[in-house]
Amino acid sequence: LRDLMGQSFLKLLLSWLKKPWHLFVTQIPAKEKAKEGETVVLNCHFNSPQCPSLSELMVKWYKEDEKGQMDLLENNVTVLPNNNRVFMSGDLSQGDASLVILNVTTSDHGIYFCAITLPDGKVVTGDGTKLRIRRALGNI
Repeated sequence: LRDLMGQSFLKLLLSWLKKPWHLFVTQIPAKEKAKEGETVVLNCHFNSPQCPSLSELMVKWYKEDEKGQMDLLENNVTVLPNNNRVFMSGDLSQGDASLVILNVTTSDHGIYFCAITLPDGKVVTGDGTKLRIRRALGNI
């Protein structure tokens, strides 16, 4: 019994000594505008005082609009079928998980969120970037 209590105390002590991960995710600017047909870069930068290898983190991008939520990128890879317009352009090892959207259309409007998953499973999400698309004017 004494040995069992000693092991429990040791496990408790070790879990207490493990520092929790702290990650800071920033999406600046909070609002972005573009015209139909343009390319947009949505910034997502992150850093962690405890994380020596930022490239081990998993990135997810999703969009919210009046239709609900749609996942765009998960585990650092685009999840939209037949869509090569949306991809991650940042260097994770430098704390950059920025998203590129090529040839934007009015259906791309919405609020885009960058979510980073830590190795311990905790998810930290940015405040979002609101993307507004203006229609391109035709030739007169």
